[in-house]
Amino acid sequence: MTCRAFFLAAAMLVATAPLAVPAWAAPAKIKAGISAEDWGTTQKGDKVRLFTLTGKGGMVARITNFGGVVVDLMVPDRHGKPTNVVLGYDDFASYEKGGVYSALIGRYANRLSFKFLVDGKIYEQPAPPPRPAPAGSAPQAPRTYIQHGGSNGFQKRVWDAVAHDGPEPSVALTIKEADGTGGFPGNITVTVTYTVRADNTLVLDYKGTTDKPTVMNLTNHFYFNLNGGTKDISDERVTLFSSRYTPFDANAMPTGVVASVAGTPYDFTKPVRIGDRLALPDVVQTVADGVRIPGYDTSLLTDGVVGQLRPAARVDDPDTGIVMVTFTTQPGVELYTDNIKTQVNGRKGALYGNHWAISLETQRAADTPNHPNFTSAEVTPARPLHEVTEYRFSTLK
Repeated sequence: MTCRAFFLAAAMLVATAPLAVPAWAAPAKIKAGISAEDWGTTQKGDKVRLFTLTGKGGMVARITNFGGVVVDLMVPDRHGKPTNVVLGYDDFASYEKGGVYSALIGRYANRLSFKFLVDGKIYEQPAPPPRPAPAGSAPQAPRTYIQHGGSNGFQKRVWDAVAHDGPEPSVALTIKEADGTGGFPGNITVTVTYTVRADNTLVLDYKGTTDKPTVMNLTNHFYFNLNGGTKDISDERVTLFSSRYTPFDANAMPTGVVASVAGTPYDFTKPVRIGDRLALPDVVQTVADGVRIPGYDTSLLTDGVVGQLRPAARVDDPDTGIVMVTFTTQPGVELYTDNIKTQVNGRKGALYGNHWAISLETQRAADTPNHPNFTSAEVTPARPLHEVTEYRFSTLK
């Protein structure tokens, strides 16, 4: 099958998926709008706000300007019951000290080598401290890359916020970073606007400007669980509109090859129960401390024209009947299946275990500046960044 034929078939799958518009969608019963409240103070003394965006179709998104975190994303299930489809914590303090649940990632999401090329020049990021070795094991090899922006990552910083009320409420979050921060060139301004649409779509509009050539790779590290976080994601069905991927080496860095997914565990071009793939012995990725855990952490390239909004992924849950279809202008997605060794204390006393979420991080491929055959991540004064990702929710019949 040609790439064009595959993309057309993928688009047809999205268009013809068995969806329903349930009774809860009657817009007259829901008052759309946005509200805000104080949500805490960082250890540095910065005030944190929490915004609640309510859409006419029933979607409710609670978003904080700390890291741009989507704290809650409520969508109705097949019976009209509001269901929180993202993992998270109960309070701000847990987000400040915890992981990256549904946070904005930058200046460069995913992995980027310490040394990287921008406009023909080599720049270097500061190396992190050595990794401690797990008890009883050999010392860990030093890392060769920074992940998710390193210590200057956007996910742990307070953004300026401007709320926009109305039938499709939105909140625009802005952050500025000085030339040289984290080893990156350019004074930059990044604005990410979240919008809750009346059709139960969460839109993320990313814009970035710079005063000299630099690189940017922006995403949200959503942790989706369409059954409301009551169990792992094994029963959820996943389709990825990607006929190619970028294989990683033993250090979880791209080899530079762009390969076909055909005949590999990375072929999700037809719906797959994700638990069936997670059970395969060759689906193993390297995690930060060098311990290998079954699961996906893989960069795939979305079919179609880069820069045009097109389907990237589809996930549905058989219990709640919730369907999520991801559209993006970005080159691809990072598929991550929440590969962890120990349980996490989550929302309302829940314990999140291994494979409790699926992340579909729309973005550039890892380490793109060092691989000229990948879609460029370079941003210049004449070529600002502008990307859009949409998460569209509905229900199965």
